[in-house]
Amino acid sequence: MIEGSLSRRYARALFELALEERREEQVGGEIDRYVAAYADSSLSAALTNPAFPLASRKNVAVEVARGLELSPLAVHCLSLLLERDRLSYLPAIASCYRRLLDEKRGRVEARVVSSAPLEAAMLDRLREALGRLSGKEVVLKPESDAGLIGGVVIQLEGKVYDGSVRTQIEKMKERIERGY
Repeated sequence: MIEGSLSRRYARALFELALEERREEQVGGEIDRYVAAYADSSLSAALTNPAFPLASRKNVAVEVARGLELSPLAVHCLSLLLERDRLSYLPAIASCYRRLLDEKRGRVEARVVSSAPLEAAMLDRLREALGRLSGKEVVLKPESDAGLIGGVVIQLEGKVYDGSVRTQIEKMKERIERGY
């Protein structure tokens, strides 16, 4: 089974359980907090190391979860992932969970890459325009890439809208080389 399929399956199961409890936003935030702790420390190495007994790794995972004040549902999910040696999939599961939550709430995530950080007013105009295009509430994830020279590249619902100066220059170069 490929990683994406596995991550989607666990995310969907967790999401449905959270829906039953009417706590889908809260559980999503809890999983995100655990992913942040898991990714930014030696916690991932300790919890995925088979040299440590499973019971010890599970105790560590549960104590970290308690320290982060996670709900029993999130703790049970993390324990299950640990028992089945699937904890390394947690970041992908969290990402799939966020997409499910966004879908339920009528939101969509858009990645906006520009050569320099965009002003708040420009981000608001982009959010509105992308909202009209998608028919959903848009959550922008702005990034900077000086290599773009100017313009923006937007990824929205699996589509890429490339209005960067770098791409325009590359297209002109290709046309010149072909003799157009």
